[in-house]
Amino acid sequence: MKRLIRGLLLLISFFSVIGLIYYLQIRFFSPGTLSKQPNIRYTNTPTVFIHGYEGSSFSFGPLLRNLERQNVAKRELTIVVDSAGKLQVEGKLRNTHDNPTIMVLFEKDSQSEITQSKWIDRVMRYLEKQGVHSVNLVAHSMGGVSLLRYLLEYANPQTEPVVEKVVTIAAPFNDLEIAEDTEDVFAYELTQNGPSGYTPIYQYFDRSMNRLPQKLRVLNVAGDLKDGSESDGSVSVHSAFSLRYLLEKHTKSYQEYLVTGKSGGHSVITRSLSFQKRLIQFLWQK
Repeated sequence: MKRLIRGLLLLISFFSVIGLIYYLQIRFFSPGTLSKQPNIRYTNTPTVFIHGYEGSSFSFGPLLRNLERQNVAKRELTIVVDSAGKLQVEGKLRNTHDNPTIMVLFEKDSQSEITQSKWIDRVMRYLEKQGVHSVNLVAHSMGGVSLLRYLLEYANPQTEPVVEKVVTIAAPFNDLEIAEDTEDVFAYELTQNGPSGYTPIYQYFDRSMNRLPQKLRVLNVAGDLKDGSESDGSVSVHSAFSLRYLLEKHTKSYQEYLVTGKSGGHSVITRSLSFQKRLIQFLWQK
């Protein structure tokens, strides 16, 4: 019996060490620069990654690690926003044309999208003070709703970096519950003329579209498990793609991409290889 317990403890210790190593790899930075690839366009424009409700380093950390392994983009900065909106900055932006990426982490990860949008504004103001004058923004789930609210309420090219490209992933733009999951996946079905119904958040966005920054290029991504729900298990494809009718007359370009099958699950879509390929093509490919 003692031998069995000792064996279990050793096994638990082994997997704990493996888990810690993996966490350190996705949370912190690796030295050096990228080996430039011929099909990738390299610039100093940072791409900022924003997680959603109850997100963490695991929301985008694995993706950013893969981008660096493929010599596409370099992890250079992590900005942790505490519950009072104070920024803790890890890393340093360098002028090396390595497609720098920035991971934003909200210390209180269950803040509302209203509060998240304020913290995004604070991050953007900080970046402007560091000499960053243009950015790309990528956001998952509620982070996508927070991002759109930021663009409508706070984005100002006079005091903050100009937003060039936006990627939203599995974002509930026409949901009654923006953050917490409900037992059934809510959906107002999309028709040729738009959603069959409008939630309060969607109505607010629709009224505010004239405030959207000009010349945005947008990639909107949704997931479909192909289990009959027409959703990623949390957000309906109809809700995610309802963004189409908000932006169709207000952006320089708008594209959609659907990740299907198990890879289209809400919490795993950012680790989907097909999504990663589409993201690279949209943001950095020549």
